[in-house]
Parts: sequence; C-alpha cells; structure tokens
Amino acid sequence: MSDISPTLSTHQTRTVAGHPVYWRVEGSLLELSALRQVERWRRRAGMSLMTLLRPAAYLAGRTLATRLLYTLLRGVTRDRLDLLGEEYFEYFLKPRLRRKAVEALQHAQSKGQQIVLIGQSLDHVLRPLARHLGVECFVANRMEFRDGVATGRLLLPVVRPRGPFAWIASGDVDGRVREAALLSQLGFEELAQLAAATQPTRRSFAVNAPAVVPFETAPRVDRLSVRRTLAGKHILLIGVTGFIGKVWMVDLLEQIPDIAKITLLIRRNRTTTAQRRFEKIVEESPTLDGLQRQYDTKLGDFLRKRIEVVEGDVSQPGLGLEESVRLRLSRSLDLVVNSAGLTDFNPDLRDAISSNVESAEHLLNFIRASDHAALVHLSTCYVVGMRDGRVAEGLRENYNPGNVKNFDAEREIASLREMIQHIEERSESPELTRALRRQALGRGADDSGVTAGELEGVLRRNRSRWVRNKLVRVGMRRAQYLGWPNTYTFTKSLGESILARRGKDLPIAVVRPSIVESSRQSPFSGWNEGINTSGPLSYLLGTNFRQLPSNAKKCLDVIPVDMVCRGMTLIAAALIERKNARMYQLATSGINPCDMGRSIELTGLAHRKHYRTQQGIEHWLKVKFETIPVSKQRYERLSIPMQKAVVSGINRFAEKLSMKKPPLAKAERDLNRAEKLIELYEPFILHNEHVFECENARLLSAVLPDDERSAFAFEPEAIDWWDYWINIHVPALRRWCYPLMEGRPLESRPPRDLGWGPEPSAAAAVAHSGENR
Repeated sequence: MSDISPTLSTHQTRTVAGHPVYWRVEGSLLELSALRQVERWRRRAGMSLMTLLRPAAYLAGRTLATRLLYTLLRGVTRDRLDLLGEEYFEYFLKPRLRRKAVEALQHAQSKGQQIVLIGQSLDHVLRPLARHLGVECFVANRMEFRDGVATGRLLLPVVRPRGPFAWIASGDVDGRVREAALLSQLGFEELAQLAAATQPTRRSFAVNAPAVVPFETAPRVDRLSVRRTLAGKHILLIGVTGFIGKVWMVDLLEQIPDIAKITLLIRRNRTTTAQRRFEKIVEESPTLDGLQRQYDTKLGDFLRKRIEVVEGDVSQPGLGLEESVRLRLSRSLDLVVNSAGLTDFNPDLRDAISSNVESAEHLLNFIRASDHAALVHLSTCYVVGMRDGRVAEGLRENYNPGNVKNFDAEREIASLREMIQHIEERSESPELTRALRRQALGRGADDSGVTAGELEGVLRRNRSRWVRNKLVRVGMRRAQYLGWPNTYTFTKSLGESILARRGKDLPIAVVRPSIVESSRQSPFSGWNEGINTSGPLSYLLGTNFRQLPSNAKKCLDVIPVDMVCRGMTLIAAALIERKNARMYQLATSGINPCDMGRSIELTGLAHRKHYRTQQGIEHWLKVKFETIPVSKQRYERLSIPMQKAVVSGINRFAEKLSMKKPPLAKAERDLNRAEKLIELYEPFILHNEHVFECENARLLSAVLPDDERSAFAFEPEAIDWWDYWINIHVPALRRWCYPLMEGRPLESRPPRDLGWGPEPSAAAAVAHSGENR
C-alpha cells in the first residue's frame, strides 16, 4: 500500500528490543479492494501520468517504481504530509481495516509479542495506523526533507512493494512474516538494514538547540532548587485577573503547595470588590480544575490558607493600599511579581502612561521601602521596536529604536504628561465647545427640541470622545516617530527605562515574554483566555480570506503561557537567592523558530482538520482553499484593498440610484475591519525580523536538580510546532476565543461551590478604585 500521504518529522531510527514479530500491512490488515481505492485516490490527486508509467517502471524494478512514485511529492512540506497522512488514515483506511486481522494482531499482542508493522507506504500514513493499533514500531518509506520541504527522494532503505503474485496470499488475516522471507521481499541483504528502517510510533522531532553557555554578564549559578527556595515564602502577585497571572498563581499552588502565602493585589470595580472578583475566578475559571481534582472538597480550605486578597491599584502611589496593609506587606514580602498592564496596542495615552509607566514608578518606591522584597516586572520582547536582528538580554535606560539623539525617558514622560494636559485644556476651549455643540445639534443647529440637561450630557460625551481619540492618535504618532510600532510597546519601554535608571541598587528582574499563547500542559493542554495576539489573525485565516501580507521567512515568536510561567518561577527563585540577571527574555525564535510561512500553513492545516469534520458546502470549500503569504504589493493589488475598492464603488453607485440601503454595506464594513486588523498586525507579520535570545532563563533551567526538571525546566526546544499548532493552539482559540469575536457566549459550566459563604477566603484590605489588569 503506497500513497501520497505524509512523512514524519523524524529521521531517527532504533532497534527493536527483544525478538520482534514483523506484520505485513498489505493483504492482511487491508484488503486488495482498499488498495485499488488507493490507486483511484492517486489519480484524483493528479497522478494519472504516474499511474500509466508505473507498470513500465515496475518491470524495470520494484524499487525504481517506488522511488518514481514519490518524486511527485517534491515541494510538499512535512507539516502538510503529516496532516494529510492522519486525515487519509482516519477517513479512508480506518473504515477499511479488516476486523479479523485486527483481532489476530491484538491476540498476538496479548501474548506479549512485540509487533512491528511493515508497509510500503510513507511513514506519515503508517504512523497513525500503528498508533491506532497500539503498535510501538513500524517500517515504512521515508521522504528526504530540506528545510521542512520534501525533495522527492526516498531515504534508504526503500521498502519496495511485494511481488506480482502477492495477491494469492492477500486473504490471510495473519500478516506475520518471517525475517528471512521479509528480507527477501524487501530486497534487504541483512537484518541491520531492517533495524535501521524501524521507526518509533510515538511522534518525535529534533531541534538542534545550542548548548547553554554562560557569559560574563550573566551571574554564575551552580544549582537552583525552586521548591526549596520558594517554600515558606510570601509573594505579592499583581495582575491575577489576567491571562498570565492566573496561570502562574495556579502553577505555584500545584507545584509548590508549601509556599507560605500568595497575596493578590486586585483592584475594585465600580460594583465588585476585589474579594468578590477573586471568588469569581475560583468559582468559574477552568484554570483551577486541576486543583479541584487534587483537593476536591478541601480546595476552599487550602485556598484560605494560601491566598490573601488585598484591594489596591498598582498605578496609584503606595499601590493604592491602606497604610496599615502596606506596612505589613513591606515587612513580610519576599517577592513582588507585576504581571499587570494595559495590553491594547493603541490605547488612550493617559491609560497607557498610568498602567505601563506610573505603575513602574510606584513599584520602585514600594520595593525601596520594603525590608527585603525583590521585584519581577513583566514587559514584552517587542519593546525592541522597529529594528531587525538578534536581540540580546540587556536592560538599557533611555533606549529608543529610532536612535533619536539626546533622548531621555524621564523628559519624554514629562513631555507626554504636558501634552495630555494641553489636550484636556483645549477640549474646554470656547472654539471646540462651539464645534461640539454644532455636532450635537446636527444640521440647522436648532436647540429648541432638546433640554439643557440633555444637550450638556451629549456635549460631555462628545468632548470625552474627542479627547480620547486625540490622545490615541498623539500616542501612535509619537511612538512611531521614536521607532516603536504602537503606543503599547512605547510606554512599556518607558517603564523599563524607569526601572533601569532608578532601580540600579534594587533586586529587580525585568521579564520580557514574546507573544503569549495557549498552554501546552498547565493548567491543562489548550487553555486560552480573551482575545489575544494571534486570535484575530487565526480567525481571519479560517474565513474566505486567502492572501496575508507577510514575510514568509520572518519568525513569529509565539510561546505557550505555561512555558512563560515556568520561566517566571525560575526567575522568582533566582531573584530570591539574589542570583538573578537584570533581564530575561522568554521567547522561542532564538532556539526553536517558527517562521511566518510555516505559521500560516499550520493555521490553515488546523482549520482544514476542523472543517473536515463538518458538513456542508461552505466547510467543503474552506477545506479546499487555504491562506498563503504574499507580498504587500500583491495583497494591495489582489486582496482586501482591491476588493474594498470594488465593493465601495458598487455601494456609491447604489447611493446615486437613491437606494435606501447599499447592497454590499455589510461586506464593506467587514472588509474595513479586516484591513484595519492587518494594518495593526503588520509589525508582527511583515516587518522587523527579530530573533530574541533567551539564554538567561535556559541557564537557570540547566542547573535545576533532576527531580525538578519535569515541573520547572524552561525548554523552548521541546515544543513540537506541528502538534502545538494543529492539536492544541488553534483548537484552543476555537474553544475560548472565537466565540468572543463572534459575540457568542463561552461554553457554560456550573460554578464551584467551595462553601465560603459570606466570609472572605483571606484577609481583604481596604477598597480602592483603580486599574490592575
């Protein structure tokens, strides 16, 4: 059985332990009728010519015929072949397995025989078959790949098809073959060739990660025990209502249950106390499912002992804490972790300054006033701005990617505050008030039909909107002038500069994650929350949109949230031990890169896997067409901008005909939204080829004791992007993020009843409004 399905990403071989039993797939597990179906499938795939040539090639030699068959796969990526192999097995081969043959194989396994499947197909098809049957090893043909793309050549040894009279024995459900006969059938000369061709069923992949080499700038660390260091410690976590903060809190509680206390700083909403916000997390968040299974009815008691909630606001002086609470915490805290921040790319400049800059100032003052607390401050890798190349782990004050001379971060912050004040004062000017009044009254400017109170309310809302829009534009322009793509990275970098300048004598570590996405393992595989960076783009690629302007070779630096949390835990332990570096980047591009071309293809394959299970012509069409990376010029000429121009022209023509509603109004709105989305993400998918080093975190990981590596090791090289993207990340987005984009509710689940009643889970501090997410 040979086909044009996928080849796995490993070229590793291994010898089967003990005495293996070789089991031929063709003719036993699969009937000849299934093989004839394979031939028809080949022709549908554009292999008619090869079908005609194959008999002649077969006469010249079965090995030559096999090699010739697979030359047509040249140019197909390994990722695509992997998915097509699974798809082909699931929808074609699996329904055609011979029940009696499967039972015979399972009977042999029950007697302790170690089965090795033998098939002339590619390993991409035989691997899912072996996995389905519970077989640990198999022998199949393997394609040669260069940079993840098939060359069209088979690796040695080649598993050739059986002889012309093999059909005589095809009805036998017992596929066992003696070694001598098998060597003759395959054309092998010795058992070593058979052993070399044997592959493990478990999917594996190899990343040539560089060795961890400590440089002079990194502190020397010989050993770091996370559990010993964090046991009995008191940690203040800011930002637990966010994606990273929530996962890290749960990770600490699961992996370090003897931690003394985790105090959560949560802001009070208008109608919800900090305590109640935390209780809603515990009652509703799936992140605590593992703790629920671990502690069952005692979960509430465990959280009472380990968690304290205080109300405050990191953007306010003293963190917005009541004086008595602040003094108590300053004496007992060992570590403060700030994962809060405003993550909108282009927010109101006032909000960005408050959340990303002023919070850093207040944290510095709090740490300086404390007895022995250290600070972990989360930033982002993309503070590097619009520049290319390798990004080292260094904390610099007054950094600006535009290399503007005499740039000073503190003067810049003061200038921004003056600009904010000027715009707010201008919004109250008589000239703008008259303009806003005319806007509120509409044509004719007749105020006889509205009351003074109603008019004043409209003026107040319009003035607030004018100030907000003005400050959004001002922040964007200033950020781009200085070399940052947006206000978010601009203000995050200003916050870093404040920490670098004013915190030189303090125990501080700045942590820069890259694009944080769905979890691999913790709190469970496939957890995501909210509308994150890759969610909108991934959603767009699953629609009828087909051309994405991007640099196919540019790395999209995505890192799972639980990998980030592992890095944070290592850094927290190193900081408490005072063996920390000043800067840690938690990223994958320097160790295990996944470029834009591959990311786009993997996203398309993940959507294909989903739509393949759906019914209807719409889903069938989406299976047939996938998004491809294109140049910006082609995108503008053939994709959304061109389509929008055509649709807008039709709508304008309809307006000239005095039609009440343009026929394509909704289509024009959708195209506008898609165009703005792509413009927003262009710095991440088209420009600025960054490679982020992460050696400082890998150095800490390398000195972990063996019994802690499975829980805390920071290993970007362990991420199998094919499995992560197709089986974890995109399904997680489909479950947790896409419904929010479509305005649908998430799946409902009953709240946990912990029996807390009206009593708080721990001491709650004074209420204080503010922002902390």
